[in-house]
Amino acid sequence: MTWLMWRQHRLQWAIAAGVIALFAIPTVVTGRNLASAFALCRANGPCDGGQLFNHYNAINTLIDLTVAVPVVFGLFWGATLLGRELENGTAALVWTQSVTRRRWLWTKITALLLSAALAGAAVSALVTWWSNTHNATVESRFAGLQFDIQGVVPVAYSVFAAALGLAAGAFWRRALPAMATTLAGFFAVRLLVELYLRSHFLAPVVSTRPLARGPGGPAGAWVQGTDVVRHGKVITGPIQLPACAATGTRDAANRCLDAAGYRMRTTYQPAGRYWSFQWIEAGIFLALAALLVATAVILLRRRDA
Repeated sequence: MTWLMWRQHRLQWAIAAGVIALFAIPTVVTGRNLASAFALCRANGPCDGGQLFNHYNAINTLIDLTVAVPVVFGLFWGATLLGRELENGTAALVWTQSVTRRRWLWTKITALLLSAALAGAAVSALVTWWSNTHNATVESRFAGLQFDIQGVVPVAYSVFAAALGLAAGAFWRRALPAMATTLAGFFAVRLLVELYLRSHFLAPVVSTRPLARGPGGPAGAWVQGTDVVRHGKVITGPIQLPACAATGTRDAANRCLDAAGYRMRTTYQPAGRYWSFQWIEAGIFLALAALLVATAVILLRRRDA
């Protein structure tokens, strides 16, 4: 069965290895150049790290596009693994040989998930290493695509996408509908977690400070909201300025507002929680992957019993 798996999917594995190798070449070269330039910039005094990337727009775009790598695994590995074999009838041919349904299925599942995890880990490792310089120049690693393309979550996304494709293939028993389901389902779940669940993984920290200091949290924090409060109550309309705030200097006005009880309240996730959030989200997607694999097994056993 192992030899059969190799014969069936060696082209896919070879293409994946070749693409990752091609991606690694510019990533390593530009990553080393950026690290050296950033170190030299800081050695010469204050450094605007953002300017370092002015000549690296192409590789920066390529790095950002790796956010779509997991769904590629789901489409071309997961959705076709069972869907194409069931559609073409080759699975039934294998079952008439010395290979049992159970062995065929679990060999397929193991090869799929392991391949997706290893390929996702290789891409994530390259992106995370390349992003070391970029991480030193951004306000928060929670922002934008920084969270989604680095660390352990891309590996979990890859396993989830592969399992989603597997379950879709077992359900539809055809490759194209399975691919469409995988594409829609992957982005739906990803957006649901990112937009509605991620901010609630851990209770945020709330801090208040004088209005003169303005909004904002500690360095690298994920600021989730800012409000003007007075004696603990959020001000939703225009601020009613005390008479003393309308005269004198700006510092005097700020002292007047402070005395009147006005404060700036900031809700944020500390930078130190970055890896906690990474592992929590990775755990969610791995748990979903396990449910999808179980669903695929149940569907296949019931339909082909």
